[in-house]
Amino acid sequence: MKIITPKIHVILDYVVALFLIIAPNIVGLSTTAATFSMVLGGIHFLLTLITIFRGGVVKLVSFPIHGFIELVVSFTLAVLALTVFSKNMTDHFYYAGLAVAIFIVFILTDYKAKTS
Repeated sequence: MKIITPKIHVILDYVVALFLIIAPNIVGLSTTAATFSMVLGGIHFLLTLITIFRGGVVKLVSFPIHGFIELVVSFTLAVLALTVFSKNMTDHFYYAGLAVAIFIVFILTDYKAKTS
């Protein structure tokens, strides 16, 4: 069941981008994990700005492509949690949790819905 509309998704996107930027200072990630999170937050913010939906400003990337990018990011974060960030438990659980959360949002979002 696709319960997340494009209108809700855009709000989630901006919240996630902000979270990725500020959470490392709150959670206490390692320097590498914190830097990666902040960069990812910036990239996610830019992706949201250029997506074709109500919250997008430049509107270059279709909403389904946006979703595919998020799917790839969720799997990438899972791999990073199990490899690069596996030695520090805070880093590991932070990235594993992000991977699961982003994947759940992907599964629940209606990427075929009207975006304007």
